[in-house]
Amino acid sequence: MKNILKRLNKSRTLSVAAFLISLSYFLSRLLGLVRDRLLASNFGVSASTDAYTAAFRIPDLLFTILVSGAFAVSFIPVFIGYLEKNKTDEAWHITSSLLNIFSVATILLCGLAFIFAPQLVSLLAPGFDQQRFDLTVSLTRIMLVTPFLFSISSVLGAIQQAFNRFTLFAMASVLYNIGIIIGIVFLSKLFPEQPIYGVAYGVALGAAMQLALQFFGIIGLHFKYSLSFDFFHPGVLRTIKLMIPRSIDLAIDQFNWIIQTAISSKLAVGSLTSYYYANNLKNVPLGIFGMAITTAVFPSLIRAAKSEDKARLSSAIVRDMSLIMFFVIPSAAIAVVMRGYIVRLLFGFGDQATADTLGWLAGSIIATSLFFMIARVYYSLEDTLTPLLTSLSSIIVNIIFSIIFSSRYGVSGLGLALTISTFYELIVLMILLKRKIGNYGYKSIGRSALKISIASLAMSAWIYLLINRVIPLYRDDIGFTTIAPKFFVIAFSGVVVYFIAAKLLRVHETEKILQKIMHPIKIIKRISR
Repeated sequence: MKNILKRLNKSRTLSVAAFLISLSYFLSRLLGLVRDRLLASNFGVSASTDAYTAAFRIPDLLFTILVSGAFAVSFIPVFIGYLEKNKTDEAWHITSSLLNIFSVATILLCGLAFIFAPQLVSLLAPGFDQQRFDLTVSLTRIMLVTPFLFSISSVLGAIQQAFNRFTLFAMASVLYNIGIIIGIVFLSKLFPEQPIYGVAYGVALGAAMQLALQFFGIIGLHFKYSLSFDFFHPGVLRTIKLMIPRSIDLAIDQFNWIIQTAISSKLAVGSLTSYYYANNLKNVPLGIFGMAITTAVFPSLIRAAKSEDKARLSSAIVRDMSLIMFFVIPSAAIAVVMRGYIVRLLFGFGDQATADTLGWLAGSIIATSLFFMIARVYYSLEDTLTPLLTSLSSIIVNIIFSIIFSSRYGVSGLGLALTISTFYELIVLMILLKRKIGNYGYKSIGRSALKISIASLAMSAWIYLLINRVIPLYRDDIGFTTIAPKFFVIAFSGVVVYFIAAKLLRVHETEKILQKIMHPIKIIKRISR
């Protein structure tokens, strides 16, 4: 057991870290799709799934405000700074204090949310009828244990990232989805009158399983835990100071979700569920590529930002932005042209509202992924305020367009509004970054974006031709075995066209990716000889 943990907890290079995180996100998103397929097949697009979806908002908001991704991007630069000054004991003292402070704060806030859940839900979903309202309150109270479990997981995960340990940190999210699947398949049977309760308990189980795995991830780091609450230690204060703008920034994302939840609650029954399913589909490439790459490169960005060689940071930005675009731009294109196939394949039914919402959300795959990257450049420079101010201004953009487009296009209009607001955030941050650090290679990034977009358009045209002329999706095409062969033939041929077009356009990343793909094939050939 010790040898297995020792291998899993090895420090990883940037490329290996990116691969491991991408793989874990892929597995997590794959399980997430299985989870949503099971949820859809067992509960459909219904009042109970509307309540279940709405019930996530309050626990997620509390976790986001207190810890979430804000902790890692604020804690890691401070923690690494103490380690590089050989102040290891002090670094662990800071870690213990932060762990204890956030644990107590989370318990207190979750307790208040439990008491005032009815009032919070009435603000969250004003359009719900009494049945959906009461169910949402009950489900919210069950899920309020998750912010406490996630807060501890975040601290332990941030420690692992600081030491370039990514294997168990990345795999933890897989267990979260397994817990929810257990809730759908098994725990729901314990509540015959309202099976959705079992799914909520599965959410709590998944959070507990995720936390358990994170404990194994810090084995061998000699973490010296102490029951300290040294709030006024400079390292603790520095971390919290950096966290506050980032926490508010992430809370804004949740606030945008709350806005769209409130608007969806006044649309047709099932609208919130359609948006939930479409958003989860959008999160697959966003997690596999956008989140995975930006998480892996963050420690190296911090070191580049602290380096005396100013060109080191610029080259890292161009490299990482171009790599992200190489994956997310064609992913967004596939989401648009194959949205009907994707929804039918993964959920087993053709829901036009979900498909249309996915199509409009596709642009946010690109914008959000690149926003993650640019935001982390600011965090590496210990500037969490600028991304916050940008996100604050985006709330107005999101509210205006959500109201306008939802009245015209229904729930799919919310997807378009989110795409517009995320592109707004990205563009503003890129402009401000130029003012902050000067020329960081934005022209090179623009050239890469243009070439990749042209290659993606070629791929889209080919896929569109296949869908409309060669392999159409018929109304009576139902079932995985019927749809999957068609889907994979179209998608695979589209990816081939994309790589050919990208190679002809001399997209720099093409050769690197092809080498990575061909490497295991070459090894297999050598072994076979």
